Amino acid sequence: MVSSDELSPAPSKLEKHESQGGGLGAVQTLLQGQSSGGSAKQVGLSFRQLGVTAPDTGTVYAKTLPIAIMNTFGVDQFNFLQSHLLPKLSSGTSRREILTDFTGLVKPGEMLFVLGRPGSGCSTFLRTTANRSALDVSGDLRFANSLAPEFSKNHRRETIYLPEEDRHIAALSVSQTLRFALRMSLPSKIRTKELVEELVTTMGKMFGIEHALQTPVGGQFFPGVSGGERKRVSIAEVLAAGSSVQCFDNSTRGLDSSTALDFVKALRRLTDVGQKTTLATLYQAGENIYSYFDKVLLIDQGQQVFFGRVDEAKAYFEDLGYVAMPGETTAEFLTNITDPTQRRMRPGSKAADISSAQQLSAAFKQSIQFAKLLEEMDQYEKQQAAQVSLIPTSAYNLSYPSQILECLRREYQLIKGQRRVYYTKWVTTIILCLTVGSLYFDLTVNAQSAFTRGGLLFFAIILNGWFQFPELFDAHTNRPVLERQAALNLYRPSAVALARVLIDLPLIAFQHVLCVLPFYFLTKLQVDAGRFFFFYLTLFISTVNFSNLLRAFAYYVSSLDDCFRYGGTATTVCVLFAGFLIPPVSMPNIFGWIHYFNPTYYAFENLLVNEFTGLDIACDASYVIPSIPNAGPQYQTCNLLGAQPGQVTVAGSQYVEALGWSFSHRWRNIGIMIVIAVVYVLASAIGSEIMKFTPQGGAPIIFVKSRSNSRTGSKRSRDIEKEAAMSPSGDISSDSDTGKIHHEGPALTWKNLTVDIGEKHILKGINAYVRPGDFTALCGASGAGKTTLLTALSQTNFAGTLAGEVLFGGKEPGRAFKKATGFAQQQDLHDGTATVREALEFSALLRQPQHYSRSEKLAYVDHILDLLDLVEVQHALIGDEQSGLGVEVTKRVTIAVELVARPKVLFADEPTSGLDSQGAVHIVDYLRRLAQNGQAVLVTIHQPSASLFANFGSVKQVLPYFERHDATPPPNSNPAEFVLETVGAGINARNDEKGTDWAIKWDQSPEAKNVAEEIEHIQKQGHALEDFEDGSAKEFNGSIFEQTWLLTLRILKNQWRNVPYMYSKIWVHIVCAILVGLTFFQLGSGPQDLQNRAFSVFFIVFLVSSIVNTILIRFFVARLYWEFREGPSKIYSWIALCNASILGEMPGSLVCGVLYYLLWYFPSGLPLGASAGYVFLTVLTYEVFQVLLGLLMMAVSPDLGVAGNVLVFMICTMNWYNGLIVPYNQMQVFWRYWLYYINPFTYALGGLLIAVVEGVPVHCAESDLHHFSPPPGQSCGAYAGSWAKSAMAQLLNPLATDNCSVCIWTSGDQYLEGFNLGPDKTGGKWGFWGIFVAFTVSNLVLVYFLTWATKIKNWKIFYFF
Repeated sequence: MVSSDELSPAPSKLEKHESQGGGLGAVQTLLQGQSSGGSAKQVGLSFRQLGVTAPDTGTVYAKTLPIAIMNTFGVDQFNFLQSHLLPKLSSGTSRREILTDFTGLVKPGEMLFVLGRPGSGCSTFLRTTANRSALDVSGDLRFANSLAPEFSKNHRRETIYLPEEDRHIAALSVSQTLRFALRMSLPSKIRTKELVEELVTTMGKMFGIEHALQTPVGGQFFPGVSGGERKRVSIAEVLAAGSSVQCFDNSTRGLDSSTALDFVKALRRLTDVGQKTTLATLYQAGENIYSYFDKVLLIDQGQQVFFGRVDEAKAYFEDLGYVAMPGETTAEFLTNITDPTQRRMRPGSKAADISSAQQLSAAFKQSIQFAKLLEEMDQYEKQQAAQVSLIPTSAYNLSYPSQILECLRREYQLIKGQRRVYYTKWVTTIILCLTVGSLYFDLTVNAQSAFTRGGLLFFAIILNGWFQFPELFDAHTNRPVLERQAALNLYRPSAVALARVLIDLPLIAFQHVLCVLPFYFLTKLQVDAGRFFFFYLTLFISTVNFSNLLRAFAYYVSSLDDCFRYGGTATTVCVLFAGFLIPPVSMPNIFGWIHYFNPTYYAFENLLVNEFTGLDIACDASYVIPSIPNAGPQYQTCNLLGAQPGQVTVAGSQYVEALGWSFSHRWRNIGIMIVIAVVYVLASAIGSEIMKFTPQGGAPIIFVKSRSNSRTGSKRSRDIEKEAAMSPSGDISSDSDTGKIHHEGPALTWKNLTVDIGEKHILKGINAYVRPGDFTALCGASGAGKTTLLTALSQTNFAGTLAGEVLFGGKEPGRAFKKATGFAQQQDLHDGTATVREALEFSALLRQPQHYSRSEKLAYVDHILDLLDLVEVQHALIGDEQSGLGVEVTKRVTIAVELVARPKVLFADEPTSGLDSQGAVHIVDYLRRLAQNGQAVLVTIHQPSASLFANFGSVKQVLPYFERHDATPPPNSNPAEFVLETVGAGINARNDEKGTDWAIKWDQSPEAKNVAEEIEHIQKQGHALEDFEDGSAKEFNGSIFEQTWLLTLRILKNQWRNVPYMYSKIWVHIVCAILVGLTFFQLGSGPQDLQNRAFSVFFIVFLVSSIVNTILIRFFVARLYWEFREGPSKIYSWIALCNASILGEMPGSLVCGVLYYLLWYFPSGLPLGASAGYVFLTVLTYEVFQVLLGLLMMAVSPDLGVAGNVLVFMICTMNWYNGLIVPYNQMQVFWRYWLYYINPFTYALGGLLIAVVEGVPVHCAESDLHHFSPPPGQSCGAYAGSWAKSAMAQLLNPLATDNCSVCIWTSGDQYLEGFNLGPDKTGGKWGFWGIFVAFTVSNLVLVYFLTWATKIKNWKIFYFF
């Protein structure tokens, strides 16, 4: 137990620096909360001959669609088992060493600084020392006196690894995120609401996010806190977990230098007070940050080249002969030693003979420092051997039920944060159930409505089941967050899976209240309390099964496309074999076993027997056989399944038993459905525990096979680290003093610029300029307004109100301004399936002025590739943040995409964020070279080092300005850090008045006056607008045709390389077609066969839920790219976006239509000839309709959740108002005369049904015949012959005097008449097809109109939510 007195910090390195940054006494409150109620463990870390190896993948090429299709036959299944279930099978593959022979010691209370270039192995080392590595680890790794495997088993909660990427549930607020982490990490016996709230406030103050506690955390495309603030939330969340060994991977990414320093101070205090063992790799670390650490580890290409005290490292390498450059920080000096292009050494020294990482490592192993390290480790291990072993503890602070309860609380908060999605679901549920209830209003109890009543019950099941599909979006999107938090030992992943199930129960129950009340009573199902609640219970359990079945797949597959592939197919199978389309008595033997595992089958049986048992179904004249006036009922029968000779009223139980159902199965079915639900839940829980899809590093560069790239990239593709090292191919820096820069061309100036966002004043009275040849940096603390100023000047994604004067070339920026500028955003937004060259060519061809020829544009792409050293990876896929390109190369690609447009002004937002010092220097060197060539460059910089800061134009004037105002920098300090700290940067900058004081001083300074005079001079000088307007007033440089063509090609390449999407569409079509084709195999021409033909046709509508949801995702992502980057950059218009989104989907959709048709139509034995051709054409039209429907739903909706619910509404409406399930004559008049006619499926399905049934001669099998007896003394023909002729029925034994046999139809046209269909209705099948084409065209028009309305005119169609 640690007392509060023991938590007062002992003298430490922090106290030596306290005068620089102020105390952080609030840290004590957090540590007291973490250590109360249990012993605070002091766990040292030691490692000897530590090594890590990984499979050597060699050059990795993109997996394309044909390869994926071929791999279906066994290869993918083997790879899945090998990678997820039987990893030991891969032990025979060749291995590559990632870390080699590492030795070191980090004691409790010490901080280790891990240094190295990206790709050197820093991330792998941190994951290994945190016991989180998925790679093969060798050597001796100990925590205290326990080996790593033993420690992981008994003390897993005592190690934490914080990855570089920030992953949070975007809809939750900052306070909710921190509160959850604290409640999960504090022991139950001391955790109180007051303590948690106090700690939330404390951590908000510690990390300068107190002002944002009620703001959503946000994400890449979800509004929330800034990137720097989100990084602080990640750090705070990890520190709340309170482990003994903490590993931080580049945790200052996105923070300004002063805030990064404040973070390290907080880390230092936590380490000292809690005696924690802390390891961190931080890029662009200043001298102040470096000095807070105790030890430093330097890694070069997986080799340990130094381990020791921070104050010994520089001297050690200087003794070897390495020379530090003026102004270079110690961290930069050490990192530069591992870079052959940057390190400097004395001629004739030992360093001059070292040319490889292995030689550098060998030199350290022979040094005095290494001998001291071994001696220190021996002493420490002797001390640990005498210590009592640590008592094993649970991997989680809370019990499993408590974890579920806390996760349940968070799920409730998430629902509140996304309430618009649920409001949409509930409103659409009410509307659907009201309309369907009114459609079936006051349903009569007769033979005509028996089938319709069954359709009504079937609809109730699938309506509520389909509403669960949109939940897949969140279940999959938040999975990386859950995996990260599970790795922090906040909870077991299965606790989240179970919490989701529990939160679903009241939501589904409420949804069913909204649905069942109008649905049940409007249709006048049996009004009996017992039957009503049994109906409700069955429907509730059925929907729970639907939800859990869909969600289970989210835990086992890697992409959303795969989720919808498997989930959509599984639910489609459930619907097909539920017993409505194919009654149990008609189910083919080949698939008869499926219904035993199908919860929908049991649900439908329950609803059917619950409703029909107790009913007496009357047969009206049209259903009586024979329908002869004044005939006695004993000489008639009813045209209803289950009717016996002499019956004109059939008991409902008799009807359902004839279908294969039994009333006695009701409660058995409830039990089976509950068991199946439990199985689904257990499958989800197991999947959440064993399946991990978040990359753990080791992502290779993926190349596209091409003749031109056979000699490039093989070396870099073998880089196993998440961020691949990339050294420049040559020294691209040049001395700016070698020649005078001519500021020729239009300049951008701004005077008295003010920006307001809402009621907040973000920027006030800013005056500055940037001319061609200027390289200007915008510096400031996080939240100072740097990005706001950049977006305001560039007119890119600017959401505020701008006042003041902004001139370009002496005039207000006009339409051509956007075409003359480039904006490299902080977020690297790219089509991940495009290669580097393809991305650059796409931008160049569409953005360069029209007077350049195509060859000139492509030649300029080659120039930029060479300028930014991207030739080696030009044929590599860009990927995402987890790809092998790495942060630095991806950042260069982002800049290159803008440069190939030949902009007059280049804006770059945080181009060095997330890079190490050398990577940042490389990027800045590239940008400086551009400026020297006449490019105007304006960038924002977060953590400028001294060497980085020196690259900018008027930096020599900065320090004298501050010195004149009594702000003198300490000796050897970083000028950038000094300036930021002086004007009030850091965690508590928002509460500091320094910025206001310095703003007043600037306004009164001669420098401000000089800037104003220079602006006046530039504006008077002016430049002709034609220089950059290209003589054109058009908004885009590329024509609509060119935009559409190039964007369509990009989409098609994306489909070719983004395997899950197209593969899923093909897979769903093939599987469903085979199931339907074999289920309705070689249909005959009896009455039941005609019914089966109708259902065979009808089944095509069930493809929508699986196919269109994936289309929603693709269009949503494409639209985001256009909204956030490619649209504002004027690459292509919204018209081109719609054109290409439609055209790009056509080839794949038509191929899918052909496959479905071939595998369904011919096995079903449907008519050949003209009918087959008509069906083929309609199926292809239907595929086009599906695509346009998906695009339409996304165009009208603000996000995927709303789009998914609106889609369900549309599908249900079109499925149930087309005249097949509820025949035309049975519809209520209100719906019959308008909704039936405006439903596109009325014409698609009507035409298909006409094609497969029209003119078919009916031949009844024995099971299709109806039997009755004639009156005594009469033959069947004498008694019923006239009726049979008038009714066009077949009287098969007219001479018999008993057991007359009747086939009710002679032609399929009679069957069609029951659905208001036939060759004389609406122009026949071709008239139906023409109208369906008209609806398809209307979808096309609406896609354009609604995209224009919602994205150009900003209409809020769902504003009421």
